[in-house]
Amino acid sequence: MKEQLPAPQFDASQYARPNQDWICGKAAKGQCCRIGPDPSGRCRATFECRPVLELKEGETKGRYRCTRTAEFGGACETGPLPDGTCCRAITKCQPVRSLRAKRKVFTRVVVMLTVAVLLVSLSGPFRSQFINPGRLSAQHSTEAFARMHRGAGGNGQDCAACHGAAGAGPARWLGSAAGADPALLEFHKLLATTNTGLTAIDASCQTCHQRHNFHEPNVVRDHSCSACHREHQGMVMQRPEDANCASCHADGQVMQASFQRGKELPAAAFDYRPDLGWTMFKAPRPEQGYTKVIHTFATDHPEFQVLAEKLRDPDTLKFNHQLHLGSPNIPSVNGKKLDCATCHKPDATGLYYQPVSYEQNCKVCHSLQFDEKNPELSIPHGNAEFARAFLRSLPAQYAEYGRNKKGLTTQVELDAFVKLQMAGLRKQALAGENLEQQVFFSDAHNGPMEKTGDGEQPARARYPGCAYCHEVKATGADAAPDIVPPVQMTRWLIRGQFNHAKHINMACAKCHDVERSRETADVLLPSKSSCVECHSPKGGVASGCATCHSYHAPGGVIGSLSAKD
Repeated sequence: MKEQLPAPQFDASQYARPNQDWICGKAAKGQCCRIGPDPSGRCRATFECRPVLELKEGETKGRYRCTRTAEFGGACETGPLPDGTCCRAITKCQPVRSLRAKRKVFTRVVVMLTVAVLLVSLSGPFRSQFINPGRLSAQHSTEAFARMHRGAGGNGQDCAACHGAAGAGPARWLGSAAGADPALLEFHKLLATTNTGLTAIDASCQTCHQRHNFHEPNVVRDHSCSACHREHQGMVMQRPEDANCASCHADGQVMQASFQRGKELPAAAFDYRPDLGWTMFKAPRPEQGYTKVIHTFATDHPEFQVLAEKLRDPDTLKFNHQLHLGSPNIPSVNGKKLDCATCHKPDATGLYYQPVSYEQNCKVCHSLQFDEKNPELSIPHGNAEFARAFLRSLPAQYAEYGRNKKGLTTQVELDAFVKLQMAGLRKQALAGENLEQQVFFSDAHNGPMEKTGDGEQPARARYPGCAYCHEVKATGADAAPDIVPPVQMTRWLIRGQFNHAKHINMACAKCHDVERSRETADVLLPSKSSCVECHSPKGGVASGCATCHSYHAPGGVIGSLSAKD
């Protein structure tokens, strides 16, 4: 293959080589010489040409001829001097550095200054502040965090609380950086990496966050803490992004591998935080596990399992929301018609609601009085043994009642009062075992609305029996009946979280379909579609995974921490 020839108009004498460090000082005026400076920057120009001695045939002395080229004016009129020296001397110039040389010098100066600044900064007492990439989150800026670090052998203030190599100085830093994977200059790995496996810094997380597993016990691989929880981003540590969740939950192969691993684990391994003492609604695990591929909440997130599978509330307490909220026969409380807020009160945080209790919510309407003539005498609630003991000691109870409520002082008056009350009960066939049977097992749905006091308001219905609200089971003759206690779920969606305070301006019935519920077994959770109305790109409210889901579960140390710094 032949080399490409230069163009006909190419003049090698005018060619300025770009790799030269020095150029002629007259180049800016277009009068640069053909020779140019030497590599040290000294001007090499002397005369405009180098005369050539011409000898004709038969001559011995010859004659010098001017060799100045046409672009520089051609041969001069006077010609060379007799000794062959050009008669036109060139005034020497001051060569200047080329752009290439200037860039080289500038780069060297900048590098040297940078190294000098780094050495000074990293050797002083404020080096931790100098290398700090940003402010720590509030969780890692507390005195409690500093105390935990000091207890682990640190001083509680420096970067070594999380970064193991930080306390060893610049030499260790450089060594750690050189041994990192990806390495310092492996930019292609940094751009393409999808590995979120555990690193050495995760061992520092475990110093404080002990027994804090990444997620469910059947995860295929544990993730690095810092992959989801990024520090130095401000006072508020940002929640994990959807991409962190999608790295597994949007990958069908990963989810299938998770299912296969879960088949080898006992069912108890999936209990979520049993040490918290919460009463949780434990939906049965699907046959294929929770392996549905999910990308976003608004698109392919499944319906909540408790609704999709039409699961039922296991509580045996008999309650009818429709009756309490819509029946005209339900009396008002404090002059106000019953609504959700009558019984459901938020807890101190506003996140969830307090459990409904008989004393706080039911007693105002459902009295435990059994004798309308003595309305302040009522059966104790909450313990069948106490209730049976109360009924079997009625003479003593009436005597105490007469002494405290009726103002009877003499024994004669008390005996007469007790005899009269007991006789009244017998007339109603409410004596002895008959009374116990009615109190425990009666499930009358229409209690008498009799006037039991001197007030103007109608009295509450007489106590119809425990079985009116509770499931009551007969036991042996010497034991009180077994009254099944109510089961109120502390959490329905075990791994979901909800903030009622942020929804305070919404009507309860907007999400909870209580007005058509007639059975306690009805699960009145909102459906996914009702949530998507707001929590979606269209609704404009946050709909990321971390908005509703918590991730970590208790257990052993996360993975085997053997990665590099």
